[in-house]
Amino acid sequence: MSRILRLASLCIAGVLVVTTGTSAQEDEEVEYDETVTVERIVDGDTIRIDPAVDGIDEVRLIGIDTPETKDPDCDVQPYGPEATMFTRDELQGEEVNLEFDEDREDRYERLLAYVYLDDEMFNETLLEEGYAQVYTVPPNDRYEDRFEEAQEAAQEEELGIWALASSEQDLLADRGNGIGGEECSRRANVVPLPPPPPAPAPDVPEPNVPDPDVPEPDIPDPDVPEPDIPTPDVPPAAPQVPTPSSGANCKTSPKNVPVVPGSKGDGDGDGIACES
Repeated sequence: MSRILRLASLCIAGVLVVTTGTSAQEDEEVEYDETVTVERIVDGDTIRIDPAVDGIDEVRLIGIDTPETKDPDCDVQPYGPEATMFTRDELQGEEVNLEFDEDREDRYERLLAYVYLDDEMFNETLLEEGYAQVYTVPPNDRYEDRFEEAQEAAQEEELGIWALASSEQDLLADRGNGIGGEECSRRANVVPLPPPPPAPAPDVPEPNVPDPDVPEPDIPDPDVPEPDIPTPDVPPAAPQVPTPSSGANCKTSPKNVPVVPGSKGDGDGDGIACES
């Protein structure tokens, strides 16, 4: 009987220890740096947010890597569409909290963050469900051990990428987790980008086309001399004949004054008075 009581006591004590440890982990508070809304899903581990933080609206989840779907030079990797769809179903339009690590941005000018949905870290959720593998880039390694544990659990249960055939796993990125190749599978059907549109032609004024129904006026060319046009012969004007007066006083008048024939001073009636 005493042995049974001791076993019961040990069981109760174990339950208390496990419960206490779990509660401590759940009660661990995280100080969030930003609260935003997920506007769009780029792929499984990258989202766009609103409002932007420090002028940046794209966030790359820290410490994980989902199969590639957006690399323009690589084929879509196995389980990439499923990871993107899972992230879209869980985060699209949701309000989330961001926690930053040492480096807040990567070389692609994206924010680096741990993303929390209802106080659960979504980075860790992707690992637990087998949609991602651990990808630690120092100095952002705050939760590296925690992520490793989540990945090990997904591997043991063969979830997501851990259930793929080895030939498919070889097509994933090599992040040091025993899967992946040295480089991605190149796209076989890459569509070349269309050439840029031609530059617009400069504005050229339209020439003045004369109206065929309207005759153009004759405009002399200033560089061409005008032809010499002869002046018509004009006969000289007839000499003016003084109008004869009605008579003349020969004592005071000059000689040979034209007068009306037979008038005063014209004794012979020839129209000339005071003849000398």
